Amino acid sequence: MEFSYSGRTSRYSCDGLLEKVRAMLLDLGARRDVKITPLHCADTEPVHGDEGASRIKIVFSSPVRPDVADKPLHPGDLAATDARFEPFTIMSDAFRNMGIADCELVQEFTRQILPRLMVRDVRQDILCVPYKPSVSRFFVRGEVFKSLPRGARRGGGQSY
Repeated sequence: MEFSYSGRTSRYSCDGLLEKVRAMLLDLGARRDVKITPLHCADTEPVHGDEGASRIKIVFSSPVRPDVADKPLHPGDLAATDARFEPFTIMSDAFRNMGIADCELVQEFTRQILPRLMVRDVRQDILCVPYKPSVSRFFVRGEVFKSLPRGARRGGGQSY
């Protein structure tokens, strides 16, 4: 998929954008072999219009409940895995290197990428005020279908 970001409050270097998106994908259960390639990286100066958008190409796999008619895009995509719905939260969190200035990025992530994951019961409270991060807020929660760690049994597992 392609992901486009043109935030007004926070601008990211190519590496910064790639790492933030990769971290959120991994947190939400994407396989560790996520591939992210920059297609166009806007500089860090504010730019008006679409010419200021950064675009990246993302190739990732995450668990889904397969349909019998599905054909794998990549080797191992439809391999059996032990998975279940696990709670997730995306919010300002220093441990995960997410701050209130990331509001517009989280807003675009939830609009463009989150629907491509198997999620349910998603609730969002996102208010991004351009150039005023102190007024902005984001809190996204729900459940995402995640592979269980090896050795974890159904009914056990980790809490997030």
